[in-house]
Amino acid sequence: MNLKNIRLSKFVKTLTCLSLLSLPLTASASQGKPNIIVIMSDDAGYADIGFSGNTFGKANFATPNLDKLAGSGVKYTQGYVTASVCSPSRAGMITGRYQQRFGHEYNLPVKPEPGDVEKFNGMNVSEKTMADHLKAAGYKTGLIGKWHLGLAEHFHPNNRGFDEFYGLLGGGRSYWEIAGNDTEYRKMRRNNTEEKHQGYLTDRLGEEAIDFIERNQEKPFFLYLSYTAVHAPMEAKPAHEKLLNHIKDQNRRTLAGMTLALDESVGQVMAALDKMKLTENTLVVFLNDNGGPSDYNYSINEPFSGVKGTLYEGGVRVPFTMSWPGHIKAGTQYDEVVSSLDILPTALAAAKTKPVGKKKLDGVNLLPFLNGTIESKPHQTLFWRRAAFAAVRDGNHKLVRYPDRPAVLYNVAADISESHNIADEKPKLVRQLLKKLFAWENELQQPMFLTHSKWIKQNRQRYSRFTDIDKQ
Repeated sequence: MNLKNIRLSKFVKTLTCLSLLSLPLTASASQGKPNIIVIMSDDAGYADIGFSGNTFGKANFATPNLDKLAGSGVKYTQGYVTASVCSPSRAGMITGRYQQRFGHEYNLPVKPEPGDVEKFNGMNVSEKTMADHLKAAGYKTGLIGKWHLGLAEHFHPNNRGFDEFYGLLGGGRSYWEIAGNDTEYRKMRRNNTEEKHQGYLTDRLGEEAIDFIERNQEKPFFLYLSYTAVHAPMEAKPAHEKLLNHIKDQNRRTLAGMTLALDESVGQVMAALDKMKLTENTLVVFLNDNGGPSDYNYSINEPFSGVKGTLYEGGVRVPFTMSWPGHIKAGTQYDEVVSSLDILPTALAAAKTKPVGKKKLDGVNLLPFLNGTIESKPHQTLFWRRAAFAAVRDGNHKLVRYPDRPAVLYNVAADISESHNIADEKPKLVRQLLKKLFAWENELQQPMFLTHSKWIKQNRQRYSRFTDIDKQ
């Protein structure tokens, strides 16, 4: 080869390299950044989701699609959320930080009480969301469904890292579009524009999720699919109620119908991933936001005591699964304590990126614990607090603190239903756990918005139903 040809060959190679560098990111090139989908249901009972409830033989609801999702990855048998009600639980999950650190201790006031300031009634704008972190790493970000983290413009999902939003800013609404005007809390929106929805809301949210995935399949995306199901109002599709007429209790039949719609919608989203050949490159997380409010929606949290609003296991322990083919072994059951706080660090590790900013996350990356790289436990201690009610789980023991009576102590490993208070038997351990709880509380911020006084009265009554302390 002569000198002229050698120079021409080098020139062509240089142009080729430069062209490759300038190509847009393709699905093939993005294999190092998996898609991430977090699916959250609302107010489901622990025994009403197949992969968690069937363990105890109490569920008469079928959730084949959720069971299939759990079977494709890991089922967490001790999965917790950070709060026993919707808004603070979501704030903790989406930031990877205890929500009390930034004043988000209560549900948002639907009707602010005296002293509330609307501009503070939402998730602290100093906090970064999962969408903020992943958007900085090159992800297309979308939220479909329930937000419940603030109505004011500065709290809007489009201002909290989400490129796209379709859903409601509040905590719940009718599953059917109503005639006339709805409240600001319940209106459906596409980004900042109000938009009436067609059909049954659970179905609609799944359809929007599939549309988002189809439009963004050529690049890494993060989707937070936040269903309102099975939150009140209790409205099922007539066809589902008819299909489930073997369930004699009308209230349970309605809830079963709502659960079936949720399961079908998740199944359609997963089928869309398969069709687009995205399943292998997508980390999918499913969990519920808090325990079922059995006294409102007729859910069952067995084998646990407690309901939504309490800090017993029935209020904070939830169905929780994670799937990522090739990275999480199918059919895995993980029995150590994990938290919704762990979702963000795990997603960031999967995306091979670091969090934005310097605030410390309270969760941990779960992947090394699942593949055996780390053999210790993800968490020794977890905390909860809402008003004067608080709890701490340390190892196998859990202490619940009341505002008006002595703290109670349970060994939740041996006493899963928290039916035997052992505080009198272990006074030293009670003092140690209270000391840990007080130390954690000293790190927290004052609540940014007020709770309703009737909530404390209501939950005192709820707690009395689920503890033996009044009998002693």
